[in-house]
Amino acid sequence: MFRVLLLVGITASSAANAQSRTSCHLTDDNNNCNRVVACVGNEGTWFNGRAFGRGEGEFSGKMSDGTECNGTWMSQNWMGLGQADVTCENGNKGRVYYTYQDPYTGTAVGRGSMADGTPIRIWSGTHVLEYLRGDTGERIAYLPCAGGDIPIS
Repeated sequence: MFRVLLLVGITASSAANAQSRTSCHLTDDNNNCNRVVACVGNEGTWFNGRAFGRGEGEFSGKMSDGTECNGTWMSQNWMGLGQADVTCENGNKGRVYYTYQDPYTGTAVGRGSMADGTPIRIWSGTHVLEYLRGDTGERIAYLPCAGGDIPIS
């Protein structure tokens, strides 16, 4: 479930990469799996991945530049507050604090930063794309990164 994050100016060609079709369902061992998407910094960098577990677990994915990142997440109390820690293959590390914001989609929303102070905004949940689409009914959801909206599906 994490609701984590991470890290290129968006162009038509990189927008297609954001549409990775990462899918999550209950896994063979009944661990929960949820989509995780994030914006990192103010230049349109994004993260796309999956988080596994209930109450606590692991997550992994790639940033828009291809850097692999993974980490752990945990819910800290019954109110849906949680924390996730991320480490990327390039040595970058970060922390995000999140909370469940939307009762219908179960989407968790969080904010945090990388060790160098770069801000992170994350969204995760079974229906995170519906949450990001809002009530528009559009097929494509947009990740609202500072460098411009990034289409994801």
